[in-house]
Amino acid sequence: MDTSTIDTDTDMNQPANVINDADPTAMTIKQASALILKCLQPLSTHESLPVIEALGRHSAKQIVATQDVPPFRASAMDGFALRVSECSKELRIEGKSLAGHPGENSLAAYTAQPVMTGAKVPDDADAVVQQENTTVIDGKLKINEIPIKEQHIRMPGSGIKAGSTLLLPGERIGPAAVALLCANGVGQVRVQTRLKIAVFSTGDELVNPGDPLSEGQIYDSNRALLLSMLDDQSVELIDLGIVADTELGVSEAFEAARDADLVISSGGVSVGEADYVKKVVSTMGKVSLWKVAMKPGRPLTFGELGGNRSFFGLPGNPVSAAITCLLFVKPAIEHLCGSAHREIPSLTLPLRGKLNKNPGRVEYQRAILEKNANNDWIATTTGLQDSHVLMSLQQANCLIELPTNSTGAEDGELVTVIPFEHFGRGPL
Repeated sequence: MDTSTIDTDTDMNQPANVINDADPTAMTIKQASALILKCLQPLSTHESLPVIEALGRHSAKQIVATQDVPPFRASAMDGFALRVSECSKELRIEGKSLAGHPGENSLAAYTAQPVMTGAKVPDDADAVVQQENTTVIDGKLKINEIPIKEQHIRMPGSGIKAGSTLLLPGERIGPAAVALLCANGVGQVRVQTRLKIAVFSTGDELVNPGDPLSEGQIYDSNRALLLSMLDDQSVELIDLGIVADTELGVSEAFEAARDADLVISSGGVSVGEADYVKKVVSTMGKVSLWKVAMKPGRPLTFGELGGNRSFFGLPGNPVSAAITCLLFVKPAIEHLCGSAHREIPSLTLPLRGKLNKNPGRVEYQRAILEKNANNDWIATTTGLQDSHVLMSLQQANCLIELPTNSTGAEDGELVTVIPFEHFGRGPL
């Protein structure tokens, strides 16, 4: 890995008693993100689905409106269709226009046609007066508040114009998109095939929940965490379980994942003597990334496995695995599904409490976004920020991003806050 362009903006004038956490072999977050996206090739396989079954999938092609919506002048109110020029006199009430059952398409002089919301407005009516602004006596209509021309009339194409773009290639189909397509008469839609993602945990210390623990063992929470975070209509998850800390065990896991587009492991990517993941990936393809200048999550591995397949090796500590999944894996999945990269929005809010940090890498601390006594939004730390503390994730609803040179933040100081919902799901 070429580190000649790595951003080492650590302040060399830090006080002597401040520990510098910089690693000259680690990429910046920006560099790592750009490298990963450059290496990933979006899926090229598609399938056709009924629109109602396409929720959460990614459009495989641009979809253009074939008609105006509404296709006719429609009433926006329950009321009366009429001519504004005749409103100063009493009008005869004639006919009726209901949604799906239009009335006569023209009005006799000094008449008004009752019209319901969504119903067709006669061609020679130039306004709809809502019924609350009228008085009806003996079949005659008195206008209490004269409308202006085109008032309460939805013009053809005011919702959707023929020829306008409904969906772009790679765009995720949400509930509003489903409704938009249906409103335009689209019954089937071409979508990207599901992205196949294989997930496994490494570590002889790991045991599946429910099984007895031996001395020195812990329950595997990372795999459940990652599978839950990645559960989505656009992906097919393959659970490969816990893999032994041997080169053979790791090799067999990758063989079992041969049909996956993306393979994700947690643990086994640091510099320990029992960490075989990086070695196995190197024999199968290419390790493009090993360290990122962030906390938690520095030991992040990304590699190319050949055949348009890729690999993420996430850290073994659960908080580190979660944060790297949010910042790198989720954007990678969106890219593979054809979506354009988007910046994650953030807020600038005052901090309640105090945050400690060593300079040298960007740090993400878990926090709670809440309102104070003055009804103003603030961010409050969840407490202990060690990367094994899962409670800090469960209690949090946002991240506080502390920049590379930061040594922490004081009570009341403005900090950068990223709500978990900005990643598409919360918490996490």
